[in-house]
Amino acid sequence: MDEPLRVERFRHSYEVALEKEQARAGQQVLSKARSAIGTPYVRGGSGPGGFDCSGFVSWAYKSVGVTLPRTAREQSVVGERINKVEEMRAGDIVAFRHPRRGYHTGIYVGEGKFIHSPRRRSSVKISSLDDPYFSKTFLSARRVKLEADENLLAQAESRLTDYAEEKAVRELSVQKKAGKTRRSVTTRRASRSKTVQVAGKERSRRGAAVMSGKAAVSKTGQAKAVTAAKGKKARVSASRKSTSRKVAAHTVAKSKKSSGSKSRAKRS
Repeated sequence: MDEPLRVERFRHSYEVALEKEQARAGQQVLSKARSAIGTPYVRGGSGPGGFDCSGFVSWAYKSVGVTLPRTAREQSVVGERINKVEEMRAGDIVAFRHPRRGYHTGIYVGEGKFIHSPRRRSSVKISSLDDPYFSKTFLSARRVKLEADENLLAQAESRLTDYAEEKAVRELSVQKKAGKTRRSVTTRRASRSKTVQVAGKERSRRGAAVMSGKAAVSKTGQAKAVTAAKGKKARVSASRKSTSRKVAAHTVAKSKKSSGSKSRAKRS
């Protein structure tokens, strides 16, 4: 039982010592960075005559024997990721990303502040993480093992490759989902179009049937009208003939009566 306890105590004491060494190295990095306050921004600069953001961070870390990758994008992926401000420690790298301006890095000072070389026509200075611009573009802090001789450039290249592959997989997945959605929409549209066509044909068929029925009714009505007209004409003709016969009979009767009167008058 004593051996595991001794191992645990040794591990704990080693971690405490390592933590103290990390803190000491972080303070050394910060001290080096503070010495450059007021140095002008120079694009591509990485020396006392002028710095850009990543050149300034690389220069400060060289003071403790750590060689960082040169670009802010690479520096934003090295070491251990620290997301919470309350867990950040002086000397940690702070990384930012703007949609158009790209990556930016600095060195954490403590109490929510960091030191960096911001932009053209400015110089190395201390800013706050609470600044609206930086609070919106903040990615995370990165803690590099200052006592270890890690190949941070290879680490950055490996991680960026992994991120690129993961991004490609995500984009491919999104494209597949978008393709399925487009095919689904196309299928629904085709189905709706087919339904509309069938409905249109059905309406046309019904309209034709209605028109056919109307035409049949119209023909029947016309036939009845013609028959009625013929019947009326026949009745009128019969009535005229009857009237003519009556007039003729009356005329004959009148003529006979007149002839008999004349005959009697001659005899008398």
